[in-house]
Amino acid sequence: MGLIGCVPSADTVDDELSVDAAKALAQEVEREISAVLPPSMLTDVKQQEKGAFLSCTRDGARQWAGGLTASVVGDPPPEDVIGVIADHYQGGGNYRVGLRQDHGDSVLNIAGEHGSLWIVRYIRDRAELDVDSFSPCIRLPDDVWPGGSY
Repeated sequence: MGLIGCVPSADTVDDELSVDAAKALAQEVEREISAVLPPSMLTDVKQQEKGAFLSCTRDGARQWAGGLTASVVGDPPPEDVIGVIADHYQGGGNYRVGLRQDHGDSVLNIAGEHGSLWIVRYIRDRAELDVDSFSPCIRLPDDVWPGGSY
């Protein structure tokens, strides 16, 4: 998983969002992304139970980072996987979508509010859908150690 932080700025941090809510949001969108595809296309869907905190501002705000993987059935072309997901998220709402190629894999960036980001990669030669998630940028309470898994 690549390390991606949010851009340091005062409006990037969601000061109202709790750690649990930030993690829940990141994981909910991971599941929504996989649910865009027909159930027959994905098997062995695995969502990480724990993730890590990454720095997203110079003054110590963090974002929860996790992920989801699934096996893709039947060797569909990238447009039937990444293209379908991109079309779903380009329909408006609070998301910005960017599509690119990386080492032959189709990669979709879905950016949300407060620095949240989901990187969706279809690794065709491994028949795998990989979703890396980064929650909105938040302030950790004093009793949550930023170096641990959560």
